[in-house]
Amino acid sequence: MSIDLTLVGQFIVFVTMLLLLKKMLYVPLNDAMEARSKKIEEGLAAADAGLEAKAEAEAAVEAQLAEAKAKAQEIIAAAEKRAAEVKEESMVKARNEAEAIIDAGKEEIFAEANRARQSLREEVADIAILAAEKIVDAELDAKKHAKLIESVVEKGFNAA
Repeated sequence: MSIDLTLVGQFIVFVTMLLLLKKMLYVPLNDAMEARSKKIEEGLAAADAGLEAKAEAEAAVEAQLAEAKAKAQEIIAAAEKRAAEVKEESMVKARNEAEAIIDAGKEEIFAEANRARQSLREEVADIAILAAEKIVDAELDAKKHAKLIESVVEKGFNAA
């Protein structure tokens, strides 16, 4: 094997070519590939963080929904309780008013009955006085006396 100058030249060109390719092609290509790998890793990490944030947000939403439902149930229960109280108060008030109206009616009826009795007493007294006057004025004849009392009683009851 003979080493001649062409082989040495080819070797120098080959090594130069390797150095140039390394400097101009392999290093930028390797840097670009590393940047892309790093970007992909960051994207995957961001996606994982996003999934964790989504899970946390969903858990927070579920907790808020449960809290809102519980609060809504409390509000509904309080409203139902208040409605029952208002209904009971209304019924008690209506009963009291009805009893007051009934009592007032009874008192009015009692007062009217007393007025009617008093009026009847006054009329009976007037009739008795009128009969006594007629008896005194007339002769004390028994027939006249009986006839006079009957006529006065009939006039008195017919007038009433």
